[in-house]
Amino acid sequence: MAVTILTRRVRKYLFYLSVFATCWGIIYPLFNMVSEGLDADLASFWAGKAFEVIGNIPFYSGGFHPNLVNFVNAIQIDAFPKLIVNSTVICLLSVAMALSAGIPAGYFLARSGLQGRKPVEFLILALRTVLPFAIVVPLFLLFSRNGLWNTYFGVAVAYLALNVPVVVLMLRSFFAEVPKEIYEAAEMSGASERQIFRRIALPTILLGVIATAIFAFVLLYNEFLIADILTGGATKTVTVGVWTGAGENISSFKTVDYGESNMYGTIAFIPAFIIILAIRKYLARGFTLATTR
Repeated sequence: MAVTILTRRVRKYLFYLSVFATCWGIIYPLFNMVSEGLDADLASFWAGKAFEVIGNIPFYSGGFHPNLVNFVNAIQIDAFPKLIVNSTVICLLSVAMALSAGIPAGYFLARSGLQGRKPVEFLILALRTVLPFAIVVPLFLLFSRNGLWNTYFGVAVAYLALNVPVVVLMLRSFFAEVPKEIYEAAEMSGASERQIFRRIALPTILLGVIATAIFAFVLLYNEFLIADILTGGATKTVTVGVWTGAGENISSFKTVDYGESNMYGTIAFIPAFIIILAIRKYLARGFTLATTR
């Protein structure tokens, strides 16, 4: 009995320790990026000299002086806003193409009684596991020979390998969530399959489509490898610019200033973080329904 209780306690502590380690591994890089971007010296905190105890009451003793110099520099450099524009245009174009294929595909998978549908869904999911390393070099050779390298359209097409599987499976789960009674009532009223899709199913899951589009946008907005290989000076994205250093001109190179680079990363991270927080409940529904239906 005592051994069992001890084992449970050990498991509980190991679980808490693993949760703490996971959270720390996620939060610390973000915390470090923001603090470096603000040019905040945290040495006094790590050395235990940031607070003094007077009369058993801790008082802040100074040493933490953040500033917005890097933020001002990032906004004033002409290249950085252009990087954000490039990322936005490429992501919107790719998401639009993914939705044009993913919406009918998701509806078909949710409504069709086709035998072998599960293997098809598994194959679509498996496509998402393909590493960008496996496709970026062939795409670079293909795009270079056909004039698609360093173009918005070329990068947007390459991004379809990343977001189409996610879009299809999420939309399939949203279509599957629509009660069967609604579909059956429409069929009994004489509606064709096209009418059911356009007038009933699609308007019903409109919020799910929006959430899927936003998630796919954020997924592509943070992509680095494909953008690094397939973009040049004219189409460089914000992730590539943060890594290489944003010069005064988008095609130029600037010696990397880690304070400015961290501020670039902070600015680029904020909109993605806000968007994910806003649609988190729809993302949870989309991913869980895909496994339960």
